[in-house]
Amino acid sequence: MKGLALAVALGLATAGTASAELAVRNVQDGMLAVSAGGTPFVAYLHGNTVEIAARRKGTWKRMRVARVTKGSTLVAFKSGRRGSVVLVRGPGSHSLDLFHKTRAGWRKVSIARAPSGSKLGWPGLVLERGKAVVAFTRWTRASHKTALMLARIGRRGKVHSVQITGSGFPRSFVAPPAVPVLVGPTVRVIESYGMDGSVGTIEWRPQPGTWKGQYIDAGYGDFPVGPLLGAVGGNAVYAAWTQALLGAGQLPVSLAKHGRLIESSFVLDRAVMTGFGLTAAGPEVAANEWVSASDLGLSGDGVIWAGVVVNRRVGFELDGWLAGLASAPRGTRDLLLARADGLSWYRLRRPPSIHIDLDATVEFNGATLVTGQVHGGSGTVKLYRERPGARELAGSAPLAEDGSFSFLDTPSIGPFVYRAVYIDRTTGVPYATLLQDPVGSSPGLSTERSLWCGKC
Repeated sequence: MKGLALAVALGLATAGTASAELAVRNVQDGMLAVSAGGTPFVAYLHGNTVEIAARRKGTWKRMRVARVTKGSTLVAFKSGRRGSVVLVRGPGSHSLDLFHKTRAGWRKVSIARAPSGSKLGWPGLVLERGKAVVAFTRWTRASHKTALMLARIGRRGKVHSVQITGSGFPRSFVAPPAVPVLVGPTVRVIESYGMDGSVGTIEWRPQPGTWKGQYIDAGYGDFPVGPLLGAVGGNAVYAAWTQALLGAGQLPVSLAKHGRLIESSFVLDRAVMTGFGLTAAGPEVAANEWVSASDLGLSGDGVIWAGVVVNRRVGFELDGWLAGLASAPRGTRDLLLARADGLSWYRLRRPPSIHIDLDATVEFNGATLVTGQVHGGSGTVKLYRERPGARELAGSAPLAEDGSFSFLDTPSIGPFVYRAVYIDRTTGVPYATLLQDPVGSSPGLSTERSLWCGKC
């Protein structure tokens, strides 16, 4: 899913207090799913092979699922009482295949094929009494017409498909993403599209002999980017997605709620969404913000990633690419974070309480005063100078009783951005804050960032 932006056993009873575990070594992107019993799973591509890592008896075991065509992409992953289910979209978005475990091994089920001149939109997956239900769209490039589809996969792998929309509605500049959600015994489908300067998101529910659509968001924009994710909780349907605002140069992340009322808002200004879950704090969106080489006045298309989790009240940032977020039993949340050594899994049994404020001011003598506060932390915080493809430890700063810190840096090169990283002693989670503006070229320039009140 990184390329899309710019081109994680047993149940809780046996999971103990495990956290900060390296689930998959030397892999930088994957998908996270948690079973009803609390077992975490990670799906990922190892070359052209789909693999799944599962945490069992305190260790991570890897299993091979199937080989896929070069250029394929993992687009959805769930784990239920009958095992794990993986959705793979083929090169050029022309095919959609499902892989699920049977007694005889892994079975491949062909969901859809798209002929030349058409594509399949980013699909969504839900498990209905252990059976896979897939929502996706067919999109024609020349006419921009679409067809929203819902496919149920039977026990023997037979696909039962129904078409929800007809007459090419809605027309879209790109193939619309879609996701099914389970509301009691009923499957509803949400899709998002963009056309003629507006982006709309529709929730479809079955009616006798037909489907009825209800807009849950509509407004100015260009088109949706990446997946559309949904969840149901508290008598409400939630949806989250990224959309492009090309004129403003932004990729805002939207969150919509359809309960007694319909509400929607942007929760991030420029980020790529990778996860969504419902916790005791409400709906939470996992995404990745970035600083690009061009933001620093450098050549190339490299980026620095900063994982962010936001809900309607507060947010927190992490050190690295946030590949996944999943709701776990008993109000916990699981995170999947890509760092230098691979994909690491974390389980947070309590709501996060660490937040980092960061400020950097370039002095007229060339030194940089870096100050901030780690709310809820004690010990030390590490400070890094970063640019795409390079990371350098500037030093460590002790935290005062109130969590504040100060560090005088004398960098020899610029531009770069600072990142403050604090490792929580209890969970091992690397909380962080990445400054969005470059430092090192303009004396007297001050930059600061906080997610304590921030964009949430």
